[in-house]
Amino acid sequence: MLISFSLRNFLSFKKEQTLDLTPEALKEHTDFLHVPYLYDFEARLLKAVGIFGHNSHGKSNFLKGYQFFLDFIFSSFKIGRSEESIPIENFKLNTSTATQPSYFEAKFYIREKKYRYGFKITGEKVVEEWLYYSESRVRENHLFVRLEQDFKLSKVWSKESEGKVDQSVFFTKPTNLLLSVLISQGSISQISEIAKWLKGNIIITDITSDTHLKRAILILSSPKYRSIINSFIEKADLGFVTIIEKIDSQLKNKLSLDKELIDLIYSMELDRFELYTRHDIYDGEYKKVSSTLFELLKSESSGTIKYFILACYLSYAIKEGQLIMVDELDSKFHVLLLKFLLKTFLSKKVNFSGSQMIFTTHSTFLLGKNILRRDQAAIVEKNEYGESSLKRLHGAKKPLRVDTQIEKEYTKGTLGGVSEKLKNENQLPFE
Repeated sequence: MLISFSLRNFLSFKKEQTLDLTPEALKEHTDFLHVPYLYDFEARLLKAVGIFGHNSHGKSNFLKGYQFFLDFIFSSFKIGRSEESIPIENFKLNTSTATQPSYFEAKFYIREKKYRYGFKITGEKVVEEWLYYSESRVRENHLFVRLEQDFKLSKVWSKESEGKVDQSVFFTKPTNLLLSVLISQGSISQISEIAKWLKGNIIITDITSDTHLKRAILILSSPKYRSIINSFIEKADLGFVTIIEKIDSQLKNKLSLDKELIDLIYSMELDRFELYTRHDIYDGEYKKVSSTLFELLKSESSGTIKYFILACYLSYAIKEGQLIMVDELDSKFHVLLLKFLLKTFLSKKVNFSGSQMIFTTHSTFLLGKNILRRDQAAIVEKNEYGESSLKRLHGAKKPLRVDTQIEKEYTKGTLGGVSEKLKNENQLPFE
């Protein structure tokens, strides 16, 4: 489970910004929290956080920062590949950041351990890299700490790896992350668990992509996720209650293979999936007489298709206890459908295995009373110098009273995250 993610000198984020999923001591919606019980039964984490803010202020850039963090971990080292420059996009609106390294750090729980992993990079090299761990009520220790090509390793951990850690250090070049090299070695204590969790994280920035539909179909094809998918669909009032997939027996057998191979080997055959929604048929007296099937992609709205894809992804994340990030969650959804989607995800009956969602949205409706906790909303805003900043709406230093009309105050601009030029709703741009 993700505790926090920080970044600096990336896209519109010049200074260090952190999204922390540790909840405040609030009485409302305690069921919207996870308990990482294997680590500490007294610890708590938010199940979801919504990021609000004006267009172009940096909401999507924060998700892109986490996407880069993941991508670089799994791509910075490939056996047989020559050294390449690091494709980092630093903050470009200030001369001081041109030569400064970009910074990324994530803190997360995996079973009984808490990890802190991060790195500093430029386009030419990895400047620093670190991986720390701790158990509940035990002081933090390092697995490795790196300053350029100088590595400090945990002696016990290095010995347990039977030489794999030392071998990884040997293969780590200035543009490689040591973690990437360690992952390539396979079966190294603690690294395998970290790699599995990070690889399972889901980031959706363009849900209209055909890739997402194909992956949603793969999820639907597994009975493991079907009951949770139905919990998202049955009461969503989309005009149908079930989704039926027609899969030929040959392809169904192939779906038992590793899912990564599916995209590579059978991408053409995945196009042969036909998805149908079942609709009831009534007679002149409006009595149900039978049902019929509509092909999803031809007969249903783009919003319905998006909802189906999200239902599949969220079901996967819930079942696997994974982190999912969604850009513009509210796009194409009625506000009540969006509310139902969040209510289902936050439900302790549905989501109890550690799944978390971070999403961007413009739907101020979610700031209304009794939908999200006060600490489940974050604001991104941009200053006159083009620098984005991130803050949670409710915090210990600047708390919101329980009776605060958050939606109203946010729309007025008193909480930040709105355009200063548009705050005065009575002023037209040509006046």
